[in-house]
Amino acid sequence: MNAVKLYCMYVKVFFKSRSEYKVGFFLGILANFYCYLLTFLSFWIVVSRFQSIDGWGFEDMSLLYGLNLFSYAVAGTFVWYNVFQLEKEINSGRLDLYMTRPMSVLGQLICSRFGDTFLGQIIVTLMFLVNALWKNGGQLSWPLVVYLFLVLAGGIALQAGAMILIGALSFWTMKSEKIGSFYYYDLRSLTHYPLTIYPDWVKIMLTFFAPWAFINYYPALVILGKAKTTADYVLGLCSPAVGAGVLAVSIFAFHCGMKRYSSTGN
Repeated sequence: MNAVKLYCMYVKVFFKSRSEYKVGFFLGILANFYCYLLTFLSFWIVVSRFQSIDGWGFEDMSLLYGLNLFSYAVAGTFVWYNVFQLEKEINSGRLDLYMTRPMSVLGQLICSRFGDTFLGQIIVTLMFLVNALWKNGGQLSWPLVVYLFLVLAGGIALQAGAMILIGALSFWTMKSEKIGSFYYYDLRSLTHYPLTIYPDWVKIMLTFFAPWAFINYYPALVILGKAKTTADYVLGLCSPAVGAGVLAVSIFAFHCGMKRYSSTGN
């Protein structure tokens, strides 16, 4: 609880400092809002043109993309600018400063910057997620509602874990951001669409090697009643646990990296 209170204090101070530059603050949020609004509209245009994408209508696509984007944005508010981009902290020598304070380095990194620009993504995603769930409301029972919240929590954990893990690679290689760019902007983008449109090896890769499919694809199959096999259903139910597991592994990897860290001397 003390850690939560401390983080809230940091966020409060952050917003006070950002309020000194209100125009820049709101422009950053609006830029992200309109950027991802256009992405959702592009899905609408494609689906309107072809009726569906392998049987997935616009609301289905909104749920699929929304689960991915919402979990990414929430996780990003905590760890994108500080932990994911740890390479910059190491190269500049600023990480040494964190090691002199009576608080865990990971905790300090999380508190060092609140990802306010992600708020625009969260807002626009919630709009389309609520619309998608409303249109599919007849299929949502209370167990599915509970499952949805667990999926969101698991997705946030998986996204945050991936960001921490990529940041932790900076302890072994100074090119972690390039790896992160491929992992996030290339591999993750494949799950914006139903995995059935790809070859089987892509589905296997996004399930067992880069498990982005557990954030949105398998949960969407369960929520929308599109699970055609027992494996699809089981993998969907396992999604929250996979997210928790990835987060735990990433924190462990971060601490292992800290043990081998040596100052850059800057």
